[in-house]
Amino acid sequence: MDNDCTWVEEEIKSQDFGDKRLRKRFEQILSSLASSPQKSIPSSTKGWHETLGAYRFMNHHKVTPHKILAPHFEATLERIKTQSVVLIPQDTTEIDFTGRKNMSGVGYLSNENGQGFYIHPSIAVTPERCCLGVVDFQLWIREHIGNRDRKNKPIEEKETYCWLKGYEAANKIAKAAPNTKVVSVSDREGDIYEVLEKQPCDDNKAYWLIRCHHNRSVLNKESGAFENKLKESLQSANVAGHIEFEVPAGHINRNSKARHKRKARTVKQEIRIAQVMLRPPNRKDRDLQPISVYVVHCKEINVPEGETAIEWYLLTSHPTHTIDEAITIINWYLCRWQIEVFFKVLKSGCKVEELQFESLRSSANCLALYMIVAWRVLFLTMMGRVCPDIDCNIVFDECEWRAVYTVVEKKKPPNKPPTLYTMIIMIAKLGGFLARKSDGYPGPSVMWQGIQRMRDFTLAWEAFHQVEINCSD
Repeated sequence: MDNDCTWVEEEIKSQDFGDKRLRKRFEQILSSLASSPQKSIPSSTKGWHETLGAYRFMNHHKVTPHKILAPHFEATLERIKTQSVVLIPQDTTEIDFTGRKNMSGVGYLSNENGQGFYIHPSIAVTPERCCLGVVDFQLWIREHIGNRDRKNKPIEEKETYCWLKGYEAANKIAKAAPNTKVVSVSDREGDIYEVLEKQPCDDNKAYWLIRCHHNRSVLNKESGAFENKLKESLQSANVAGHIEFEVPAGHINRNSKARHKRKARTVKQEIRIAQVMLRPPNRKDRDLQPISVYVVHCKEINVPEGETAIEWYLLTSHPTHTIDEAITIINWYLCRWQIEVFFKVLKSGCKVEELQFESLRSSANCLALYMIVAWRVLFLTMMGRVCPDIDCNIVFDECEWRAVYTVVEKKKPPNKPPTLYTMIIMIAKLGGFLARKSDGYPGPSVMWQGIQRMRDFTLAWEAFHQVEINCSD
């Protein structure tokens, strides 16, 4: 059996749809999609019979996104348990099916002309940015456009409730993996007071790390009144130290119409640290109490001409008193970018917004399958960085590495498997990576291209060797 099936079998071994045929079909479809993440379902599957079976699977009444992801959640938890620290970034993105008039069950997006649905996954990554898998998945449709008295609604009825549910998912992981420090990581949209209330205790095992959005009032210790603002109080604090890191190129101000392209650059920030008491907002349905949070303020200095300074106010429940602890918090926050990469793999690599199903149900089921595929791509991409010197047969089947080695190096493969780093570079070359000194490490784009070609070469390798065996007999 080929390696795709081997890892697929391991990843879904705990799944039980109550029907052996469904489970077998699940395994076949996941293996096919993982082998050809950019291709359509008919192009990925082997013939009309398997294609028809895939569409029937997506529409089956026993199949749901959470049933598809359930065994992957369990496998991810087992990987989390082997780590000392795991970060769980969460974020929301839209799945845009605008223009698909024959599609049922979808809702509005940002305006009345947009059509599709929203997803809010949480993924687990190590501080070295190796993706361990998906740990939570939320999906909803927007039935109305506008606020519709949003301020007076309880949080459970707001879309922002997804951030609290995302923290609870991380907290569930923390309780199930007591020897692992778990940190839920959110961008500004996750700055919800109901999340900040989750202070460390026996019930709240997971820490949270959130980029500040609301400039709340903080307690003036001298007067005993909430008369200062959080951001202003941090700006007057002493500089505790500095940090440098690389930022990738990309769009900034993604929620603004006036977006512009940010160039990749080295960023140097000055760091300030504080512990403050926040004044709670007014809620009609509950009585919120003041809470103490740690704040790390990091502001870029020596900003290049034409660029906007990168400045963050990071709120956390993780004790942060020293410059080393603050630098750790910043590095953890930088890992949040991995969920943006995850979305890119889903949309640009797996092309989930080009699915041709006629219902939300079928599209959501297929999306869940592609989320496992996207994890696999990210996992392989980063494993070569984290564990470059291990033998590649820990991750790849013998037929895979031998086929890739023969094609890339144009010579007979060695008896000993190459290192994982060497194998990752060879796969990336199949996807168009040039491997020049200035090219750095291959990213997910060339990896998913290379994985697809690796699969084709592996099938050819297996076929030719089977012919040799038959001829020798």
